[in-house]
Amino acid sequence: MAKGSWMLVFALACCGRGSAPPPEPEKVGSAAPARDAPQLEIAAVPLGMPDLGSFGWRKRPGHAAFRAARKAEDHEDWPGVVTACKQALAADPGHLEAAWLLAVGLAKTGKLDEVLPPLQTAATGDFGKWAQASLEQPALQPFLATATGLAWQRRLEEDRQVFLAALARSIVVNAGGDLYAYDPQAKRWHRLTRTWGAVIGGLAVPAAHRIAYVTRGKIRAPKIGKSATQIGIGLVDLTRGKTLRQSEIGAAGPFTISYSANPPGAFWIGPTWRSLDDEGRLRPLPAKTTRPPGTWLEVLGHSVRIHRLPVASVSADWDEQSLASAIRIGTSNRVVAAPSPGLVDGNTATWSPDRAHLAFVAIDDHCTPGAASAAAFVADAATGSVHELERAHGGLAIEWISDRQLAIAGDHGVSIIELGSAATPIPLVGANDLAAPRRKPRCTPEPIDEPVEVDPSEANTSDEPLDAGTAH
Repeated sequence: MAKGSWMLVFALACCGRGSAPPPEPEKVGSAAPARDAPQLEIAAVPLGMPDLGSFGWRKRPGHAAFRAARKAEDHEDWPGVVTACKQALAADPGHLEAAWLLAVGLAKTGKLDEVLPPLQTAATGDFGKWAQASLEQPALQPFLATATGLAWQRRLEEDRQVFLAALARSIVVNAGGDLYAYDPQAKRWHRLTRTWGAVIGGLAVPAAHRIAYVTRGKIRAPKIGKSATQIGIGLVDLTRGKTLRQSEIGAAGPFTISYSANPPGAFWIGPTWRSLDDEGRLRPLPAKTTRPPGTWLEVLGHSVRIHRLPVASVSADWDEQSLASAIRIGTSNRVVAAPSPGLVDGNTATWSPDRAHLAFVAIDDHCTPGAASAAAFVADAATGSVHELERAHGGLAIEWISDRQLAIAGDHGVSIIELGSAATPIPLVGANDLAAPRRKPRCTPEPIDEPVEVDPSEANTSDEPLDAGTAH
């Protein structure tokens, strides 16, 4: 991400007058600013990145130099770290890991007056990852005690509110096996998970502002020379802007994920019932626990499927696959027949926030050769009229953004569609899917792919503060 110059705006604080005692002289060598010194402020820069491609620094030229910086870090060669990170950023100014490690390396080598630019590059580019870490990283404590460091802490407090507001209005998508939030107002992207390709789906609970994400990956164990496939579940808490490291579930499945709204509120994983609390810990539930009501996610090893039935004010003669040829909208008593290609999938039915429209996917479960076997529609709740949104061969997923805006994942990735508008759908370039999985006819082949191989030395998937200077 291109960065502007790092502007420092000064404001002269009012001095006390009258009988107040004179200020004590500043101690020589103190990092604290003088009591009556001007207060330093750091100008805001946009949070997030301008596009999804900006997060792909591990495939760009600067990453070779960053790997050299990591090797220098392993040997605690901090001057070498600084040199290699500067080389990485010269080749790729948007390499956020190199920017973070450079900030730490500069602090380690006592160059505190040079820390701010790379630190702000990292923390504004991926606020959820490095903003809080910058306050808790031991190597940065001397910097935080300076006038610039104190200004940085004030800047973060303001930026945190901007970041949380952006997440609250964002669309969550899956791009290359990780979750990202797209802020349509600022047109900026924020990274939510950091698995480098292991996320296969998620269960979003809008009322709780939380997402449970599922990962599938091979974890290398260098000491024994083998890899093991692991299924994990992690938590994105949008109210805190925090992502928690996934916990290993174990075997490839099947298992289910649902959300219990009962206090304190948590995701439940069955059939061996455990809860995932807000700190990412799995806790056992009583033996006779049953799945709570509401939407749930079915995990089948390498794929996931959403289950929404029953849907409020929607009834039908659903079959064992949750399909029906027609549905009845209870608010108006209108009957909506399934348009071609065939059957309404009840698990895809979802109301707009104002309950004026119902979106759903209809599928051809017989899979007519060469035909698009899935189509997304919107029904007007008052009139029962139906409008087609998109057709696809590889399944569809739909999600409401606002009363009249939807996000659709189809053959061409993810797009934003405005109801009643003749405008071309807006593509979210680089996004493959929504957080929720697509609905595919049974005849659509699932990809038989190998799980992503994850190197534990490079995959830090959480926003938990780092104990050492490392950027991974």
